[in-house]
Amino acid sequence: MLVGLFPKKYGNDVILSYLEELDSLVRTYGGETTAVSVQKGDHSHRATYIGSGKANEVADKIAENQIDTVVFNDILKSGQLYTLEKIFQRSNPEIKVLDKIGLILLIFDNQADTAEAKLQIKLASLRHMGPRTYGMGYILSRQGGGIGTRGIGETNTEIMQRHWRNEIRAIKTKLTKIIKDRQLQIAKRKKAGTVSVSLVGYTNAGKTSLYNALTGKNKLVENRLFATLDSSIGRLYLPEFKNNLMVSDTIGFIQNLPPQLLESFKSTLLESIHADLILHVIDVSDRLFREKIEVVEEILAELDLQEKNQIYIFNKADKITAEIKNQAALQFAGVPFCFVSAKTGLGLQELKGKITGEIKKL
Repeated sequence: MLVGLFPKKYGNDVILSYLEELDSLVRTYGGETTAVSVQKGDHSHRATYIGSGKANEVADKIAENQIDTVVFNDILKSGQLYTLEKIFQRSNPEIKVLDKIGLILLIFDNQADTAEAKLQIKLASLRHMGPRTYGMGYILSRQGGGIGTRGIGETNTEIMQRHWRNEIRAIKTKLTKIIKDRQLQIAKRKKAGTVSVSLVGYTNAGKTSLYNALTGKNKLVENRLFATLDSSIGRLYLPEFKNNLMVSDTIGFIQNLPPQLLESFKSTLLESIHADLILHVIDVSDRLFREKIEVVEEILAELDLQEKNQIYIFNKADKITAEIKNQAALQFAGVPFCFVSAKTGLGLQELKGKITGEIKKL
């Protein structure tokens, strides 16, 4: 079941777009949406996020539709999740309550296949938990349990917080070594005169397909959100640069990503951070591509990449009308851009020419 709290100014089309994306996340995780509840309001409720009346209404829907998981289209506080879980358990004692980031982290955990990605996901999960000791301390107090050795005068909540901090410290130590090793590799490439370009963009915009088209590699392409969690590097051959041009593909972005999640994936994003040129891949066939450009630009600003040279790559151009193409060309005339189709090869030669031109300006 999807639950959303949206500002009163939002029209139905905007609300629908948020819910469609949340539904895509649910399907990516392997679930199915069977009910939706929407609340309009400009302020969230301190205890229940959506207000006690709406929370009870959702609880009724849980019982009616035999819901086993409720997903909120926002980032909720630990106490809010705990309170909602207690309310919903009256309808289903086994109910799971997730916010958007909690769901994204579950997807990441399912799809991670390297030690680095797994470490990053664990760090992000621990940071998102906060730690979630709001209800845990109470439960442990009743059970007389705890984690590790109790210090003098320590409460159960303090024990969990100490355990949480120690776990974060251990993971950060491992990731710091990975970051240092990758920084050394990047420094060696730069010293050798290698130019690097990095593909960024909203999740499922077609970055990996374009990466394959540019490098000749055969990286797995999947039509799902967050199919790519690790960075991949391949050689792009352009006559003027011989073999000294590398292109990287990395994790896709999504709206409302919290800074701590980006920070957790810093090692993966290093290739973008140190790139000479950013290739911003956009699914121009998506009716909300303009809004998604804004989301990506906001995240690039958070990463201090807004000043880097960019090319807007309007991917999936084989799926749009001439009118949409002309409108996009007019609207983004101030940015170097190119219309391509990674699937058909449309515009790839023009894109290579644009990349050559932008690199010469550096």
